[in-house]
Amino acid sequence: MSPPAAAVTTRPVPESLLLEGLQPLWATVRQQLDRFGPERRGTVARPDLGPPGDLVLESLLGHRPTTRLDLADLEAALVDREIGKDLCSALTRLGCPPSSEAAQRRTTRRRAAAARTALELAVADWPEPWAAQWAGGLIGAGLLGGLDDEETMSLAEGVRRLLDRLDQTEPVSTSRTEFAAALFGSSHALDQGTRLASFVKRALRCRLGEPLGDRELWEASGVQPDRVSAPALAWAIPVTGNSPIDLAIRASTGDGLPLHVSLLAMLRHPLKVPAGTPILVVENPRLVEAAAERELGHCVVATNGNPTTAVTTLVQQLRESGARLWYHGDFDAAGIAICRRMHDLGCSPWMMGAVDYQEALIQAERDGVRLDRDSRACGPTPWDPTLEELFGTRRLIVHEEFVLDRVLDDFPPSA
Repeated sequence: MSPPAAAVTTRPVPESLLLEGLQPLWATVRQQLDRFGPERRGTVARPDLGPPGDLVLESLLGHRPTTRLDLADLEAALVDREIGKDLCSALTRLGCPPSSEAAQRRTTRRRAAAARTALELAVADWPEPWAAQWAGGLIGAGLLGGLDDEETMSLAEGVRRLLDRLDQTEPVSTSRTEFAAALFGSSHALDQGTRLASFVKRALRCRLGEPLGDRELWEASGVQPDRVSAPALAWAIPVTGNSPIDLAIRASTGDGLPLHVSLLAMLRHPLKVPAGTPILVVENPRLVEAAAERELGHCVVATNGNPTTAVTTLVQQLRESGARLWYHGDFDAAGIAICRRMHDLGCSPWMMGAVDYQEALIQAERDGVRLDRDSRACGPTPWDPTLEELFGTRRLIVHEEFVLDRVLDDFPPSA
């Protein structure tokens, strides 16, 4: 049996060490320990103690102190005089106890450093070239706040599991909630606001290389949020069938109302229109509303920003049945990017050329309308390369509603 450890003895603190003039010294040393931890030594700048304080400090150390005080030297002197078992306990007896808040801050810093290290280690062997950028973005955005190393590693493993599933040959073909339940055991694991969803969405944006909204991001990754929300808004689709959705569209048009058509409805009852039907696809719902108010004789469909799967499905069904589709959107970086996507889907840009942009700018100047500026580049405009150049020079934003009358009244093109 081991002998009991020797008890640590202390002596009464000499009155000389409790001089008011020495308090700045003890406070300075305590600040050093509070900031870096009770085991931290090194040196501190010696505060002005005045002649009495300098004399006591010289007597304590056994030598004349320099402008910087060695904490190991100070600790040895205090322990030797049995003021405390170490520097930290000695300072407590000298009237400067440790700060609980400072201890908590040190714990928080250590926890954060461990979380950062865990994330960096987790992505070190990922094959994606953007992995380090993704990890750095999470750290920079403060998304590791409050996490320890195990929690961070678990989240990174969850993202890895999701990415591996998306990389499989077989498509996901389920809703986001089903996907979450299958991967993580909870249908809410990827809900908006969860830490995992934040990690995943940043990874998907890096993966796709586009600043998409949440819904568009999931859809572009092959995961459907669901098949009934975010439907396509349309006015006067001249459908030829007699399915329940065809009848609902005709009844809605006859009543002068646009209709939201869900993805589920279109998948169950694909829509068809007469070959050659002109259809205008627009970015903003207001133009669909205006088309209904004017009872325009041609169909207008809104993407409502980035097109959802419901919108792209409707566009695809209309194109496959022989419709001729055009697209108009906002003249800003985001709107031109949507136009580019719709162009890739088979829609011809309508009044989205450099000439149309210049005419809108002239109209705004003539009407005394001050247009906002866009700091972002619009990217390629293959239907009219001069638009990219002009927009890059002017950077003025023209919202679709500003040219609503011309967009609706001049459609369809005569040729």
